[in-house]
Amino acid sequence: MKTLGYFACVAAALGSITVAGCTSSDSGPDASLNVRNHSDFVITEIHVTTVGSTDWGPNLLRGDVLLPDETLTIDVNCDTYDALLIDEDGVQCQIHRLDLCFSTADWVIENNTCTTFGAARAAREAAAKAAGSAAQ
Repeated sequence: MKTLGYFACVAAALGSITVAGCTSSDSGPDASLNVRNHSDFVITEIHVTTVGSTDWGPNLLRGDVLLPDETLTIDVNCDTYDALLIDEDGVQCQIHRLDLCFSTADWVIENNTCTTFGAARAAREAAAKAAGSAAQ
């Protein structure tokens, strides 16, 4: 399991988001989130924001990637968030209203979590196949 220990700045960023919508204390994050990638896709970015905000928070992966079957742990403040995931091909997936109010929990990303990833991959493969057929 990956543990990204440098999430103090992420926790601070989420803490600033939390000021707008959460009543947790200022003593720091009050929950740990285990993000498990059980999909076939490499996740290159994860951003969160409070529900309804138009500004995404920083990339929680901070230049790293979350490979299939990897897990990372981050500290978050209790709130309900929207999340933006971006895969290795730059395809974006938004997930709305993730309730992250718990002491420790798992968020499992499956292939059906972001159907846009699979749809984009299928379209690329179909285009490549069509191009290969046309070349023959």
